[in-house]
Amino acid sequence: MLNPPLPAIGAEAPAELTRSHTVLLESRTLALGLVGFLLLDQVLLLALLGLSPFVVSGAAAGSAALCAALWRLRGWGEGAAVQPRTIGLLFAGALVLFILGGEGSFVYANTDWQVRYAVLNDLVSHPWPWVYETAGGLTMLRCPVGIYLVPALVGKLAGPWAAQIALLVQDAALLTGLGALAAPIFSGMRRPWITLLLVLGSSGLDVIGQRLYGGSVLVHLEQWDEMQYTAVVTLAYWVPQHALAGWIGAAFYLSWRAGKLPLAALLCLVPALALMSPLGGLGIVPFVIAASLSELVARRIGIAEIALPAVSVALALPSLLYLASGLGGVSTGTSHYAVEVYVLFYLVEVVPFLCVVWLSRRSWNLDRVTVLLSVAMLLVLPFGRVGEKIDFMMRVSIPSLVFIAIVMAGVLRSSPAAQDKDGKAARRIAICLFLIGLAVPIGETARAILLPRAPEVRCGYYGVVPTGYPTYIAPYDRMIGAIRPEHPAIVPIREPSKCWDIAWPDAARPGFPEYVPL
Repeated sequence: MLNPPLPAIGAEAPAELTRSHTVLLESRTLALGLVGFLLLDQVLLLALLGLSPFVVSGAAAGSAALCAALWRLRGWGEGAAVQPRTIGLLFAGALVLFILGGEGSFVYANTDWQVRYAVLNDLVSHPWPWVYETAGGLTMLRCPVGIYLVPALVGKLAGPWAAQIALLVQDAALLTGLGALAAPIFSGMRRPWITLLLVLGSSGLDVIGQRLYGGSVLVHLEQWDEMQYTAVVTLAYWVPQHALAGWIGAAFYLSWRAGKLPLAALLCLVPALALMSPLGGLGIVPFVIAASLSELVARRIGIAEIALPAVSVALALPSLLYLASGLGGVSTGTSHYAVEVYVLFYLVEVVPFLCVVWLSRRSWNLDRVTVLLSVAMLLVLPFGRVGEKIDFMMRVSIPSLVFIAIVMAGVLRSSPAAQDKDGKAARRIAICLFLIGLAVPIGETARAILLPRAPEVRCGYYGVVPTGYPTYIAPYDRMIGAIRPEHPAIVPIREPSKCWDIAWPDAARPGFPEYVPL
């Protein structure tokens, strides 16, 4: 188990809080706020699919009832809570992080945002539900739309730019909520914001790998090999939907380990994460299984741990059917690489961190089950494949990488005793790894500031990807019948000749050439 919970970031002892009459946000409020948002996405998906108002209203009532039942559960921690001042600081930091990642188009945005804003444009401009009329037949948007639905509603009321700002504010609010929920991780530490910065700055030795392959150190560094484990800042800049899903799962799991929330809340979270990112949510599943087995052995599994997650699965079932529709075009199986690719990747990106984990084994700031399961995940994930060749390992690894980053932060902040030779060696190695790894977040942030501001995306999805792609689009007749719209609007493909007016350099290629839509 984790160390006994102590006052968290921005927290005070309960007696002091009583005397000061400070207004607080407790773990229960934060956790159910996140669960409530994810359940709202499930309801909005039903509207997107054109299901009857009766079904949509029933799902909304069921979601509210589930949150109410979770609120009344025993097992919510009675420890310290987070002050509004801390929430404000976290929100400001999250806002800056996502602005630098390109949200809102205030600065440069990585080219992944071309597709992301195009999808948002379609959700704003087209009537719900709709199908695309293409030369190959009718198709439907079928992708993890959880991050887009609320901003799209804002956009329908106030226009595309408002939708982009709503997306920025939404993502910053989600990151703030999960950061505040995870505050017990840093409890009892002096200057806990340093630990937050250490986790945020965590990365791998990609700059070394880039040089070994003869690549430029000025570009997106993490594409030097055929395999990739992605840094925290890179995830926020390039794939916030996957990052948030994995990070929310990690925050809930660690809060359960710290005794801050009941197992039922953790179990209810998992099916609701899929609509934001199936792979990001999948990364927390092995840890949830371990948590469930732990509670089962301790005979703490009751009716609530069975009935409430069953309700959550029922509410999320339409989204699971939606994501599963037309998957025949999505590649799955196992990945195969040349031996030298495996060896070099592990030597550069995994083995040095495993050395730190091993040498610091007597003083981990997380429990052994969490650490060892994270290590096992990092060792086996490259063998799986769903979607693009390395999507599976990049996204499913997100929670495990967070846990390893927390262990590394603990080692960096430690002061080993004179006789603890292993602890001193672990800290020296961790310092070197951290300093070298800073090349990734510094490079990503520098490009965000120095490259031209991202232009407005005027196209919809087919304007940016004219041929479509099976991870985003599915034939209408291959959608599962239970969630396939009966009378969707038919939208012909009519896109502007140019999706953006000014140059959009590609940060992933040397020389930053202008990106040309496919």
